[in-house]
Amino acid sequence: MTNEELLRQVNFDKPDFSARSSEVYNLGEGKVLKLYFSETEDASIDREILNTKMAFETGCTPMACYGDVKINGRRGLILKKLEGCSMTNMPAKNPLILFKAGKILAALHANVHEKEAPQLKDVRMEAVETLEKKEVFEFLTKAEKEKIKEYILSLPEANNILHMDFHTDNILCDGENYQVIDWMTAVRGNPLAEVAMMNFLHHEAELFPGSSKIKIAFMQMVRGSIYNSFIKNYEKMTGRTEGESHKWDIIAYILRLGNWNIDFERENLKGKITAFVKGV
Repeated sequence: MTNEELLRQVNFDKPDFSARSSEVYNLGEGKVLKLYFSETEDASIDREILNTKMAFETGCTPMACYGDVKINGRRGLILKKLEGCSMTNMPAKNPLILFKAGKILAALHANVHEKEAPQLKDVRMEAVETLEKKEVFEFLTKAEKEKIKEYILSLPEANNILHMDFHTDNILCDGENYQVIDWMTAVRGNPLAEVAMMNFLHHEAELFPGSSKIKIAFMQMVRGSIYNSFIKNYEKMTGRTEGESHKWDIIAYILRLGNWNIDFERENLKGKITAFVKGV
């Protein structure tokens, strides 16, 4: 069947999966539709098309992109369907995965970071442009922004592929096969920038809005343990260290606040950025 025929069979009132920026529908015949919410910027969608094709071509993911569509005013991508469930949901089926999740994450990161893609946007420029364009950074003066930009541009350039949203919801598990998905935020640069973002995601990012305090406390403990295993194994595999990654923390803070601007995280990130300015 053609893509048009597959789309005509979809019930758009019942997505198979929902995320912060999109809904996902199973089209059949090995394809899915990732349908973005209307507020998602066209530039972000165009970038994900480029990034997904790059990730596929470099062997970072088997998820091929079959083109984009527009449905009821919303843009979407037709992608190859990958089997499995997210690593976040995997413990309900196999609790033992918690004991090796950190090592799996480290191996996936090391594999992606071995690849290079000069055509991707420089993570330093992504942070600088985000700082300049996003209204959420109005708490900073012009002089403070210039100070941050000067520091960021003093960091070394690199062409390594970075995912920059490398959490367990973006990893599909199918037996012992693990695949990285959702390449919207991919950039190129020093892998230590990714390590800095991983540190934030596993210690301070929002956890399951609306959940009980007990569940939040438990998941906080679990993800902290996963991170500890991740960084231990990643350091062994690559020679890069968590200590070195702290030079890149400011990039992680800016991209997280500028791209997501999550209520729960906002004031914490503003505080971290303000403290950085004072310490430079």
